[in-house]
Formats: sequence, structure tokens, C-alpha cells
Amino acid sequence: MDIFLRNIAFAVTQEDLTLEFAKILHKPPFPSNPLLNFEFQIFYKAHPNGKRGILALPTVDSGITLLRAYGDTGIVVKGRQILLSKSTQPINNARILRLNSFPWVDPVKLREEKERLLQQSRPFQLLRYSFGRFNRDGSFSSEFSLPGVADVSCDLERRQVRFTLTPGNDAASDWDVDPLEISESMSFAQLFGNLVLKSTSIASYAQLKIAELVGNQDDDTHILFIRADAPPVFSVEIGGLVNTSPQRLPGLTRHHPMPPGSHSLMLAFSSQSDAETFLFACRNRLHLRYSPTPHVQIHDRISNSNPIEELHQFLSEIPYKLAFQVEKTVANFVFTPMEIFSLKEAIIALHTEHGSDAPEIFQSFASEHEGHNASRRPRRKRRAQWHTSREDLTALLGQVIHEFTKEHQKPLRLLAPAPQSGVYQSYHLILTPTRYILEGPLPDQSNSVLRKYGHHECFLRVTFQDENRSKLRRDLDSSISDLLRERYRPILLKGYRVAGRRFQFLGYSMSGLRDHSVWFMTPFTDDSGTLLDAEAIRLNLGDFSKLVNQPARLAARWSQAFSGTDPSITLLPEEIDYEYADIKSRSGNVMTDGCSPISVGLAKDIWRSLQKGKRRPAKLRNVPSAFQFRLGGAKGMVVQDPTIEGNLVRLRPSQIKFDAQENLTFDVQSTSAKPKAMFLNRPLIVLMEFLGVDTSRIIELQDDAIAKAQSVRSSSLDASKVIQQHGLGASFHLPSLFRNLSSILQLDVGNTEEESSQSRWTSELIESSLHCVETQILRELKYRAHIEVPGSYTLLGVSDEWDCLKEGEVYAAVFDERTGLNEQILGEVAVTRSPQIHPGDLQVVTAVNRPELAHLKNVIVFSCRGQRALASCLGGGDLDGDDFNIIRDPKLLPTHYGQPGEYQALPIKRTENPCDISDVVNFVFDYIEADLVGLIAIHHLRFSDLEDPGCAECMELAKLASHAVDFPKSGTPVNFAQLPRFKSKNQPRPDFLAKEGADLHSDQYYNSKKLLGQLYRRVPVKKWIPQEWNKDYSPSDGTCVKEALSCVSLRNLGLSRLTDPTQELVEEMTYLLEAYCDQLMVIGQSHTILKNKDSHVSEAELVSGTIMANWSDHHRRRDAVTAMNLQTHELVRAVRAELLVKDLATTETETYSDEEDDYDDWTFREEFDDTEQRSMGETFKRSWAAWCVAEDTLREEPRMFGAQSFGLIALGKMLEILKASFMM
Repeated sequence: MDIFLRNIAFAVTQEDLTLEFAKILHKPPFPSNPLLNFEFQIFYKAHPNGKRGILALPTVDSGITLLRAYGDTGIVVKGRQILLSKSTQPINNARILRLNSFPWVDPVKLREEKERLLQQSRPFQLLRYSFGRFNRDGSFSSEFSLPGVADVSCDLERRQVRFTLTPGNDAASDWDVDPLEISESMSFAQLFGNLVLKSTSIASYAQLKIAELVGNQDDDTHILFIRADAPPVFSVEIGGLVNTSPQRLPGLTRHHPMPPGSHSLMLAFSSQSDAETFLFACRNRLHLRYSPTPHVQIHDRISNSNPIEELHQFLSEIPYKLAFQVEKTVANFVFTPMEIFSLKEAIIALHTEHGSDAPEIFQSFASEHEGHNASRRPRRKRRAQWHTSREDLTALLGQVIHEFTKEHQKPLRLLAPAPQSGVYQSYHLILTPTRYILEGPLPDQSNSVLRKYGHHECFLRVTFQDENRSKLRRDLDSSISDLLRERYRPILLKGYRVAGRRFQFLGYSMSGLRDHSVWFMTPFTDDSGTLLDAEAIRLNLGDFSKLVNQPARLAARWSQAFSGTDPSITLLPEEIDYEYADIKSRSGNVMTDGCSPISVGLAKDIWRSLQKGKRRPAKLRNVPSAFQFRLGGAKGMVVQDPTIEGNLVRLRPSQIKFDAQENLTFDVQSTSAKPKAMFLNRPLIVLMEFLGVDTSRIIELQDDAIAKAQSVRSSSLDASKVIQQHGLGASFHLPSLFRNLSSILQLDVGNTEEESSQSRWTSELIESSLHCVETQILRELKYRAHIEVPGSYTLLGVSDEWDCLKEGEVYAAVFDERTGLNEQILGEVAVTRSPQIHPGDLQVVTAVNRPELAHLKNVIVFSCRGQRALASCLGGGDLDGDDFNIIRDPKLLPTHYGQPGEYQALPIKRTENPCDISDVVNFVFDYIEADLVGLIAIHHLRFSDLEDPGCAECMELAKLASHAVDFPKSGTPVNFAQLPRFKSKNQPRPDFLAKEGADLHSDQYYNSKKLLGQLYRRVPVKKWIPQEWNKDYSPSDGTCVKEALSCVSLRNLGLSRLTDPTQELVEEMTYLLEAYCDQLMVIGQSHTILKNKDSHVSEAELVSGTIMANWSDHHRRRDAVTAMNLQTHELVRAVRAELLVKDLATTETETYSDEEDDYDDWTFREEFDDTEQRSMGETFKRSWAAWCVAEDTLREEPRMFGAQSFGLIALGKMLEILKASFMM
């Protein structure tokens, strides 16, 4: 009999109910020999009056007896009265049979037994299994399975679920390992005697990649599902061999790649006990979510058919931009290839009728099919999310086309990318071991190749990543040799098809290589009718005849053309001096490595070109003292020299890497326009502690940084200062927005309890964004020791061209017009550069004043006297664009010094014959496999904590680090076996090296007693994940802003008061809002760790310029944030340009700059003419209309993604105009 239970306390568990009811059901009048068996089922659907559930009893008599005794009074469990009544649902006969067939088991003893089994971490043998994916209707599509003995275990040590498959005898032919494929590192002695080598395949699901466990609680079933957001990590262990690591694989075996989207796993256990014990382990030890779902249907879709060839044939017949969007939906599992085939005629018609708009329309169609747009667009009725038939999909596409056409009847090209030569629309392919991901087109920084050849759609950025978005790398637990050879090498040699076109390997930038990212291209015909492929473009880069036997150095020289730069001017041949000698010491060391002078006139022309199209001439007043550049085959720094007449740049041999004198475009990578803040980091703090720096000062600085981070929600001014200090929220102009909120509208942000004389604005987006800012700063403090040093700076290094500095002297002056900073640095200072690893990487020098250098700002000038350049003493630095830290705080100067490191460079790897592209490809994979820079840095921190940075192991690591940094140019790797070893393989790590969310109480970590450990433990952990707004009212608190705006005088703008915007403006801004929301969602979906079509970065993260999710690779997250911020910057810039009214003085070709505080530049003006005043007034009205549209939208659709930040953009523009108007 089933008893229905109501009013169960939310904190009560199934075990709590079992123990409490046993006290009643195991006493008279209930039978005691044997004890009455019973079980509970708690319903997981939330109910306002507590949880509900079912008590299943083996007999009707026992149920009637219980209801007679407690039906009226209920039974109290954990202080709450549970109400009982007879269930009206059909009896589960299988459950009743089980209760009558098996004896009662005490849950406490059962838990103890499960705990005992867990200690063994024993695997559970499976009856069957299959990899597959969950469908939109909740059913499971079984896509892949191989014969063999399958096991699954809850691996507590690795914090993962581990599936293994070993072939049976009848499957040996599919599984036996080919001896020729065994790693070359295995000796013949290891292989001797093994006639047949058996391999065990492993699929490892990391804890964070498992969305939930899905099981059927109603039936007597042994089946569980692992529902995963990303593929597992596949590897293989080869039996019978010693001293071999598991090899990473692209699928379950080397010969069987996984079907697309088959991330989830169905497990059929041998017994219910095994299933329950495994489930107990996953829920209680790995804390995985469990979702009991009755009757999950399983569809067997295992098939050998491959529609990919046919798909690419179709995609090759339509334009690339449309084909890319189509294939992206297949790669993201929005549509299957068969669904695309059903739409074939409709897609062709879409291109024929709508031309260049077709990709955007198809993208909207895909979003509508997924249900994304339905929650964002207030003027569209919600549609069903699932369209499976050809008729449904064709009809939906027709509706999307109709709405698109209706919305674009006006001649508006909303948010069209501006013709900025420094930014282009990038297409991106990500290749993981098991899948491929397509992204774009999204804004990215261009390079000289893209600008020279155009045809941007023919270039593709290709990145190799692991399943968790970290870099592919070898470690102590597994090897990636086979994976690189079998999965990736053929792609670089033979190319890869995207949208029906075959793309081929072209080259890489040096920063791209470090991130395992390269360039591909597909052949195209240029304007002269010449067919260009990858080989032709490489040949046109320059003369590399001196490097034909050095593949690594050859590719490094190619990389100059692929570095992200901004174009400036094209020089005349006579404006370049190629014969300017380097300054060398008596011992032959180059003192000017990478740096040379440039005339003041030419520097002004370059700066003017970079500012081209920007509205405010005030920005031309202060030309940067130095530029990091690319010019043909030359690279490095140029520094202004007033003694050079006319327009001239001088190039030194240390700057000229290859001959390309026909390329005369001066491309700029960075400038010294502003000084940058100086932050401590973990390696530098280790050296400082070792060299006798006052550690209490570093603790004091960190405590101050913590207090500032926690003050970010206390007031608008505090928020502005902290956000600007850390470079956050720049795309949405948050620092100026918060300043203007306080000074113009008298509004404060935040939700602290402190008293404030100003009204408080409680915008949900602002609140969430400030939480993100606080979390990000605290996270950087805790896990990176990213501590700002006030009064110290990070500056580009240049050489003393005037020979006025003595050995041990430097010159530095900092200037920032916006903040009023203008300071000469004098006295004893410490100089260093990242990364620091050797005790000599921190040097103390004297900063002096020299009249010959008075024109230089925001650079550190190094002396050219002595036997060795100071830059080279700082971790092997040079002057071709390196940043140097100059530390002025007396308490942070070391009390004793280390001699600079000096190492013999490894020989450059050469080939016997002239190298071809296969030699470069071989180097790329050598680099990926042997890139040990990060591992060496972590080893150094660990040995430094166990001993000190001067120990033998750390000094050896410092030498290996120097060689590893040179690896991309020398081609000679550091041998993994050379790294110093710890005494124990399971040597615990210091707590400050724990990853975010790690269990610090485990035996994997110990409390470091050194400074880094103290700093780590002083930072509070703040976990903040923005939540979606789920209330039925607007989250923006717009009334507060409207009231504040109504109190501000608009007289200087020629406006009397705020009035309702015209209907025409409302319609235009509504279109603008929707276009903005679409593009913001695309950006949000591109930067999630899961790369899952159903996930996206929150609006608060996009606005604050942060990503809150825990990534296993900090550098990957930082790069993702950088790319995300570039894309949001371009989107916000486009929106602000749409808000502007072009005044009469602005030409049609002029674009609008949108740097921080654009209108602040007006404060340098003494007067404004009538045209400018009218322009500001009209722009204010347009911005007001945009803000009103956002507020109206949020009242109708409070959950609309993007509407809040759209309102912030409009509000920020209004406040900037008001601030400028007050200066009139």
C-alpha cells in the first residue's frame, strides 16, 4: 500500500524519514519478526508547503494500521508535522514485490557498508553501456558502443567518474594494439614477449563537466545516465608494458571517433545494489546533482552512415558566410544534417532573395528554433521550441524571413561594423580531441596579412584546445603524442573542411603559438585575377633564404606578419634608414637590442594616422614618446629623437629579422601613450621575500586591496575608482558612468547599510556587475597575488640614444593628461620584468634626471654603458617591446641582491635539406607537446616553498625556463626528464597553488608557512555566479533615474525639459535594441567554458568585463575575457555611434571614436558653436529615446537579455553630454 506524504520539511532527507518511521513501524502493533520492510520516494518538484512523497508498505494491513494511528495527528520529523493519507495513484507492483521479497536493511548499516565499499573505490561492472545524447523531448539517443568488458567507478582521488572498456577475446581484432603504433620511447625489451598487446580505453568525466545523473526512481531498474555538458577525456592504457603513461585519444579507441554530440553515457548495472552504491558515491562524495526521471526512452541510433560528405557538398554550393552559419548549427547540434537537407531548397531561396542578409536571417532562425529569441524579444509571440518536421522548420524560417523583412523596411544598417582597419570580422574553428566548434563572425584585431589581401572570410583562426578549454599539454598522468599524431597532424598537413571549403595551414603569431592557435586560409583570387593559396602568401611575406634549414626560426619570422597590429601610414623608401648600427659593449653585447630612434615629425604623422576619424582634436596634443612596431621584416621599438630632422625612422640590425623592403606600412602594436599600473605577482613575491623585502608591507598592500574590492558596492565614486584601477567595465564605460551618476544625478549604487547623502539606485544589472567586479578582484588577489603597488608603474623599455645615462642609471617620467599625473621618478628604485624566476631578476638602480631626455614620457630609458644591458639581466629581456616594472616604494626594495642569470643558449634545430611546411608542422606539434614554461613556473613555486629560490632545484629550473622561453625560436625543446623531481610522486602542494574550489583539507595540499601562504589565507573567498532575473517586474529601477534626470537643467542643450520621444525615434531605437540584444547573445554564447549552445555568459559578466566560471586554465580564461571585451567594445561603440547626430562639421567618411570619456575631451574646449550645441542636444534626445525604449521593454519583458545594458549605454551617453554641456 502507498501512503501519500505532505508537508515534509525541505531539510529532511530520505534517510531521515526512514530512521524516524522505523521507530514506529518496527514496534507493535506492526510485525517484528521479520521487521516490516518499507521505502520512501521524495518528489523533487518544489511545493510552497514543503516537499511531498510516497511511503511504500508491503501490505494493505500495515498501511491501514498506520493511517488509523497517525492519519489525524501526523508524524513529526525535524520539528515539522508530516501529514499522511492514502495515495490515489496506481500501485507500483514491482516495488511491492521487492518489499515482500527482501528483508529490512537498517539505513545506518547500509550507509556504513556503502562507505566501506567506497573506501575501496571499486569499479562496478556493467551489463551494457552506450554513449549518446539527450534529445529535446528528454529521451536518450544511443549513438556509440563497442563490445568488451565495461566498468564504471567514482574516482574520489581524481574527483571524476571513470569509465573503462577492455576488449573481450571475440573483439580482439578491433582492439589489439599495432606494435608499429607503440611510442618510440618504448624499448624492444619492454615489448619482448608480448605477442598481443591489449588496451583498456578510459573515458574520464571531470566533476564540473557532469550536469547531472539521470535515473529512474519509479521502476526496478539498474540504469543510470551521466548527462554531460562536454565530452569526457578519452585515453588508453596499454597492458603488458611498464613505465608507460596512458595515451590521450580522440575517442573510445584510436580507430573509432565519437559521433558528434555523444557526450552523455548510459550505464546499465549488474544489480540494483551496484547502481545505488555508485549513485551514493557520486552524490555524497562528488556532490553531483541527481535527477530522477521516470521512463527515459532509449532510441538505438547506432549507425555507420556518414552524411557529412553530402553536407559539405551542399555547403560548397552556397556563399561561404551563409554556409558557415549553416554548418555552425550542425556543429552545435541545433540541427542534424538530415534537417539541413530538408531545408536545402529553402536555404538556396534564402540566399537568392536576400543576398548578404541571408547569414543574419539564418542565425536568427536557428536562435528562434532553440527558443532563445522568444525570451528576448518583446514584440514576438512565444513559439514552441521544438520543430522537427520539414514543414515545421520551413514554416518557421518563412516567419523569421517575414519579420526580418518587416523590421528592415527602413534604410537602416543597424550596428553594421564600421570600416576600421585595425579590427575585422573573425571566423574561428576550435578543435578539441573529440569535436569541433565554430564561432563568429566576431570582431578581432587584424594583422598586416589580412589588411594586405582582404577577403577576410577566406582566413580562419584555428585553435587546439582540450575538452575543458585549457591548452592541450602532456602531464605526469598521460601522454598526448598519439593524439597529436593521429588527430591533429593530418589537419595541419592536409587541411580541414569548413562550410564546404578546404582550409590549409598558413602560419601563426608568436602569441598565437603560445595559445596553440594558428591561421588557416582557403585559396582565393585577388583583384588582379591571381589565385592565392597559403604557399603563395608565405612567399610574398619576404626573403627567408637565410632560414631555409631552420623551421622554428622560419615560422617565427613568418609570425611577424600575423601579429595583431593597428595600421598607421605607408612610408616612403627615403624615410627609412636601414643601416643604423647597434650600440655594443666592449665585450660585444648588444645594448640597443630591438630599439632605434624616430624623428618627431614622423612620430606625429603616425599618431595622427592612428587617431584618424576621431572627433576630438585634443587627442593629438600629446604624441607618445615610443611605439612598438612592425615594418616589413623589422620589429621592435622606436623612440622619439628631436635631433633627427624631417621624417625618418632608423632601423638597426637587431630589429631587422628578414628582408621585406617593399612592405612600407608602419604597423603599431602598442604605444607609450599612458603609464600602466604595477602589480605584484606570485613569482615576484617569492623573490622579494628571499631578497629581504619588508614582507609586512606586502601584507599591508594586500589588505588595502581587499578593502578596496569590498568597497566597490559602497558608493558610486568608490565603484568608479576601483573599476578603473583594475581595468574592468571599460567596454560599457562604467568608470565614467559611476562618476557621472554621483556628480550629475546625485545617485549612489550598491546595497550597503552605510548612510549616504545621495539617493540609491538599485539596478539589478548594476548590483550583479559590482558583485562580479568584487569577486574578480578577490579571485585575482587570492589565486594570483595580483596586488597593486601605488606610485609604481609598468613602462615600455627604450635605449639611451643620447649616451647621457651612466651604468646603473635609468630615466623615467610618467604623464597622464586625464588624471593630471606628471611626475619625474628620482632616487633608488627596483626594476624587474615578468616572468621572474631567478634571484637576479630584481635589480636596484638609480633613477636620475637628464635634460636630454626631458621629452620622453611613460618609458623607462636604459643606459647603453657597461658590459651588459640591464634589460637582458632581467630574465633575458630586450628592448623590442618588453614591459618593465619600476618599483618606488622604499619598503619593497631588496636588502640584498642576486647576480643576474646568464645561460648558454641551446643550439638552433636545423634540417639537412631545405625545410618545407611539414617541417614547420612537426615543430608546431613538438612545441605543443614540449611546452613546459607553465610547468616549470609551478615547479619553481613549489621548490621555493619547500626550500628557497636559491636552492639547487630552483636554479636548475631558472636555466630550463630560459631555454623553454627560447623554444619557439630555437626549435630545441627542454627535455621533460630534465625537470627536478620531488622526493615523492604524491608530494603535496602548498595551499596557495590550489585551484579554485579545491578541497584544502585533503592530503594533496599543506598550509604554506611562507609569505604566499599567508597572503593566500588572508583573502576571503567570494563565490558569485549571476542569476537570471526571475521576477515579473522590471529589474532596472528606472523610475529613480528618471526622477534624477528631471531635476537636471537641459538649458545648455537647447532643451527645456524631458519629453516623450517621438514615435519615429521609438521605432528606430526598438530596432536598435533588438539588433544589439541579438549580437550581445552571440558574444555571450562564444565565451562559456562549456561551449554549449544552451549556455551563455551573463549580462552582468559582459558589462563588468569578467567571467565568473571556474576554468582549469587561468590564462585561457584571461584570453577569453580579452576577446570578449574587444567584442563588447566594438558592439557598444557601434550602438553609441547610432545614437549620435552627425554635426555639420563632420564629414560622411569620418567615424566616431568612442574611447573612455569621449565627451570629457570637450572640457578642454573654451567655447562651442551653435552647430555643436544643436548636435549635442539632438544626440541627447536620441539617447533619451533609447533609454525609454529599454525601460518600456523591461516592464513588458523583465527577463529580456540585453535590455538593461542597452539602457546603461544610453544613460552613459546622456550623462557625458550633460557633463560637457555644463562646461559651455
